[in-house]
Amino acid sequence: MPQCIVIADEITGGSAVGALLEKNGNTVCSVINTKGLKDPCTQNSDCVIFSTNSRKLTAQQSYQIVFSSAKLLKSDDVKLYAKRIDPAMRGNTCAETEALLDALGDKNRVAIVVPAFPALKRTNVGGYILVDGKPLQKSLEGLEDLQPAHSGRVADLFTEKFRYKTEAIHLKEFLHGSEHLANIFKELAKNGTRAIVLDCTSQEEINTIADAVVMSKIKFLAVDPGPFTATLARKVMRTKKVAHEASAAKIFGIVGGVNPLISAQVEKLRLEEKVNIVTVHNLELLEDMQRRNAEINRVVDEITTKYNNFSIAFAVSDNMEINNQLTDEYQEMLLKTNRTQAEALDIIATAYGQIVSKVLEKTPDIQALYTKGAEYTLATCREVKTIGLKILGQVLPLTSYGEIIDGPYEGLKCVTSASSATDTNTIIDSIQYIKRKLAI
Repeated sequence: MPQCIVIADEITGGSAVGALLEKNGNTVCSVINTKGLKDPCTQNSDCVIFSTNSRKLTAQQSYQIVFSSAKLLKSDDVKLYAKRIDPAMRGNTCAETEALLDALGDKNRVAIVVPAFPALKRTNVGGYILVDGKPLQKSLEGLEDLQPAHSGRVADLFTEKFRYKTEAIHLKEFLHGSEHLANIFKELAKNGTRAIVLDCTSQEEINTIADAVVMSKIKFLAVDPGPFTATLARKVMRTKKVAHEASAAKIFGIVGGVNPLISAQVEKLRLEEKVNIVTVHNLELLEDMQRRNAEINRVVDEITTKYNNFSIAFAVSDNMEINNQLTDEYQEMLLKTNRTQAEALDIIATAYGQIVSKVLEKTPDIQALYTKGAEYTLATCREVKTIGLKILGQVLPLTSYGEIIDGPYEGLKCVTSASSATDTNTIIDSIQYIKRKLAI
């Protein structure tokens, strides 16, 4: 029997949510009429997407069709109900959300509204929908025949058209973490709030909201374009043991390359994830053996001593931004140590590989690695004594997912990116990909 029910107002958006759920490892069916609900394929799927084709109907018509559909789909086996909404808030968002809440019948069930799709550069800030950082009305979305909310502010839309009590939660509350949000959710639900509209700018914030919802133990309805529903599905459609293991997963990464693009990727990681980033002084690695070992041990100690405070840790180069001073110092070091550029790169990469090996020795429950650049990935493979990686998939162009083939860390998951991977989201997308895979 299905554990996840999603109601969408049109089939393409609904199927897009289904694709996100399939990435979780779920079986998904997208159906367009009640006849499809009786098909064995639907009955045996983990998730059912039901498309009502109601976007162009009146609010009253939309309410009726969603209400009757939800009544048919309601079941004690379902762990997650969701209302798929358009990222530009087209259609009868409030009426259909009301209908689904009414059909489910729980007076204390709260609609958690997360109108964001960060991967498509669609965010919600201060209650306002932004597309690629611009107000919705100034984007191409605002030129559609079916106009979005007049003000572009989702909180206003729900306040004006939603007949139940609505509250908005803005970004400042996210700074206090999931437990703080969970307490807010519980208090609002206790006071009769039926819809909570949340700001959201990143997948990490979606994770925070989803963790808070689960932690709060309130009855909820997910209302979003898809990413929030998919994230919640990973958390609620599992046993408590699997959920705990996934949330406690540890990831360690190394970034030793030197260019502004890699620097931008690291900075985005710093902004969007709770991560312990430890700087490696590359020039120290080119000094004598004693100073090299001292630098390696310093980095390892900084990572392992804070191990319990962070689920993600990275060792990154101190000279991400190329400048004349660093270039001059590097050239002076090559002259001082009588090494070629290739020899110096091999020494530095080997040191990063040794950092990985030592961190794994001290923290054996790390579940995944991230490496950036061919030299650093090769050095890591050498230092952890593996013949290579079994490739299991592609994260992005020039970024692959796999696992260590043999040696003491056989089966350890690993994402490797080429230094030339040009997307500024490469590292954070890789981290999200790893989290998703570990959660399945």
